[in-house]
Amino acid sequence: MVYGEYELPDGARLTLDILDTSGAYQFPAMRELSISTADAFLLVFCVDREDTWDQIKHFKEQIIERRGPKIPIVIVGNKCELSNRFLPMEITEAISKYDWECGYMECSAKENRNIVQVFKELLAQAKVQYNLSPAVRRRRMSLPNYVDNRSGSTKGRYMLKRNSCTVA
Repeated sequence: MVYGEYELPDGARLTLDILDTSGAYQFPAMRELSISTADAFLLVFCVDREDTWDQIKHFKEQIIERRGPKIPIVIVGNKCELSNRFLPMEITEAISKYDWECGYMECSAKENRNIVQVFKELLAQAKVQYNLSPAVRRRRMSLPNYVDNRSGSTKGRYMLKRNSCTVA
């Protein structure tokens, strides 16, 4: 699981939990918990593997059954750099958008193509206003988070503990 918190322009906090469900059949309780608590979903399939398309179709049906048809879902075709697709992009996009009424994007994790746009599409589907400039976000997060115990003093600074999780 990957966890991150972001501040939105209106001052609200956005919490992002990413649960990689590949192999989640071994942990159905975790998947059920995620379905019942998440506000939006990214369902990722490999464009060259029909079995992954079948899996996300099953996950989408579970989500809709549990949460209703209005829950934001974005279908993501990964490995878009590959030419040996099981279906043309136009077909998977049409099914996702028109039959399933979900957002649709394609990306390449290998080539780092459209990764940020996938998350922006998810936020748009969830109707969340965002201002996530990756460069600005990295600069802000690289600075230590200090609190001063006396106004105007450089002495007595303490580093605040950040609520974060590192996944290696």
